[in-house]
Amino acid sequence: MKSRTSKVLSLILAILAALLITMWLNLFLNNYSISPFSTIYFLEIVVGFTLAIKQLMRPTSQLLLQGGILLLVTIIESLIVLLVGYLQLGTFAGFSWQFVCGLLLINTLFVFSNWHQYSLNLWQFFLAVLIAVWETLAVGWNFDVASTDWNWLIIIGGLNLLITIIAFAHISNSQSWKLATVAGILFALALVLGKPLYETYKFPRLNSEVLIKLGGFIFFWTIVVALILDFLITKHPRITQTSGYVKIQNWFNNLPHPWLLSSSITFIVFIPAIIALAPGIWSYDTPFQYFSMTHGEWSIGQPIASMFIVYIFVHLIGLQLLHSLSLGIFLLIIVQFLLAALIFGYGLQLLNRWHLPWPIQLLTWGWWSLHITNWTSLAQVNTKDTWSALAATLIMIFLLEMWLDQDRFFHSYGKLFILVLAILIFLTFRNSSRLVLLLFIPLWLILCWKYWKKLIALFAVIGVIFVVFNGPVVQHLPSKNANATTGVRSLSSTGGLKTQIIFGSYVNVGQHFSAADKSLLWTILPKGTPEQYQRFYSPQFADQANLVWQQFYKSYPYIHRGNFQQRRSQMLKRIIIHYPQATLQAILNLNLGWYYPQSTYPSRSGNIYNEVINETKNGPMTKPGVIINNWQWWPGLYQMVYDLEQNGNYSQYPVIASCFDPACWSWILLIILLALIAQKSWSALLIAAFAMLQWLCLWAAPVVLARYIYPIFLLLPLLLALIYLRPHTK
Repeated sequence: MKSRTSKVLSLILAILAALLITMWLNLFLNNYSISPFSTIYFLEIVVGFTLAIKQLMRPTSQLLLQGGILLLVTIIESLIVLLVGYLQLGTFAGFSWQFVCGLLLINTLFVFSNWHQYSLNLWQFFLAVLIAVWETLAVGWNFDVASTDWNWLIIIGGLNLLITIIAFAHISNSQSWKLATVAGILFALALVLGKPLYETYKFPRLNSEVLIKLGGFIFFWTIVVALILDFLITKHPRITQTSGYVKIQNWFNNLPHPWLLSSSITFIVFIPAIIALAPGIWSYDTPFQYFSMTHGEWSIGQPIASMFIVYIFVHLIGLQLLHSLSLGIFLLIIVQFLLAALIFGYGLQLLNRWHLPWPIQLLTWGWWSLHITNWTSLAQVNTKDTWSALAATLIMIFLLEMWLDQDRFFHSYGKLFILVLAILIFLTFRNSSRLVLLLFIPLWLILCWKYWKKLIALFAVIGVIFVVFNGPVVQHLPSKNANATTGVRSLSSTGGLKTQIIFGSYVNVGQHFSAADKSLLWTILPKGTPEQYQRFYSPQFADQANLVWQQFYKSYPYIHRGNFQQRRSQMLKRIIIHYPQATLQAILNLNLGWYYPQSTYPSRSGNIYNEVINETKNGPMTKPGVIINNWQWWPGLYQMVYDLEQNGNYSQYPVIASCFDPACWSWILLIILLALIAQKSWSALLIAAFAMLQWLCLWAAPVVLARYIYPIFLLLPLLLALIYLRPHTK
């Protein structure tokens, strides 16, 4: 008990020290909170201080000597910084008690974390110092550190040096370094290119600053990812189960229906979210769907299955049966929270049955149950994103079951039936799901080759149901559009990306367009100069072309006549061939949210969708609609959620900001894939491809919104579990 108490106390003190240093760095460094650097430094300080505090709790004869050295070194460093700052600026501005305390804490890490016991030769130590200096310069430019705050870079440099020394001392596996280098290069490019693209929509000019930042970031993220891979691959077997936890685990597994217990607990945790967000989030496409259906128009480019759900709950049950549209919305979100609780509860039951380490299970439960992004997604009445993501989660859980015990899964006809339903929802509620499934089916057959006949039969049944629903069923729905023949949007609707690339490329290099280029351009876009288009250009939004059409409305009526798609494809081909850099720039601008983690977009306009928790009238509709106000059953919690998501206040909090950032989720996905490659777990990699294909399809979308990446958000804990599971696990 004494040992456990000391561990808990060490962890608490370490977290407090990390919070102090992080708070001070966030105070003096620009945009520190929204940067992934803040998360890495926070974790480094927590781990380092946990070890240092343990050392301090063991009184030795050297403890007083080490403490004296610590104070002496800190005083000398502070005097040097004070002197240099005065000689440079002629003032003591920038020197503060927070800096001295931070310096003292960082020096504590070096003195008491036993780093000097690492077997480094002089050459390795010298190389570590050079790399740390390079990384620190890159970080300084990344945060636009003011001349009066340069002294804080000393603390950053100390953290960089310590993590570099640890990596050199502990990582001997060359494969970890090679795979980490791949991630380091990609992450460095994301940061170096993402910053100017986010701020000016332009590529940076190649100069010494860009090269130093690129090199420093490559070193930093290579070292960080190498340490992560080393821990996931070689250190995770050390995560042992305590006897007390094993007893709880066995008790849970021996219950008659453990799934019902885990689902019930999850739903109980959801109750505060249901109360605070009641009656639900009525925004984005939902009002458009609702008013179109009630006016007899079912072909509006929205998934018909999603519209059916809204129609049944909001119109039939809510308006006609209960005489309240709000009650219909409220019942719908309760059903969505209940479905999520059942799926999450089932997944948690399996993770427990497979004896995953309790930190992984706790992380999974917290991610699914307590994350505010999940709350607002489940409270959203725009069902196509929520239901498709829940279906993707259930499919992923079933994939894990197939992988671990194919015989047991394929002999359960109940699970096969539920799998068919999940795939149908996945196919019909999101446009890109069909492409994902088509690409994943060959991998699925390889994974379950023993039962390939059953799988093909399942896919055939799903295909027939999909075609019947997409054809005869939909054709009998009322529609003013004579060409309405499909229940889901055609794959050609991704052609919106073509228009976005053309739009962005014209803004960037339109002054170099030839007369023939412009002549073709005016057949697909309203006539205007690049300067006129620049006023409407915001690459993170899909509808900026509509703003131009409104400005030049006289050009709009004839644009879509005739062979519009052929003309658009021809224009895109010309741009790709003659202006490849502008094309790449436009594509990266459109997808900033998937790879650049230091932007406040998309949270400033809604982390999940354009109008999060916004009491909107009817979204894209122009005629008067219905206003759905929050019921204010829990106004304090509602306001907190609203501020975090809609107002983007989460970006003010270091570490927490990374949990809300779609780009950070993408980085985590890449690290997990690299860990599976390092483990040579090829069958697990096949399963992970289900999530990776969904992420790749996001790049074909002409807009960056977190509701599109919501499936990846839900799948991340299951992907992490792949590292710990093996097919022989029972």
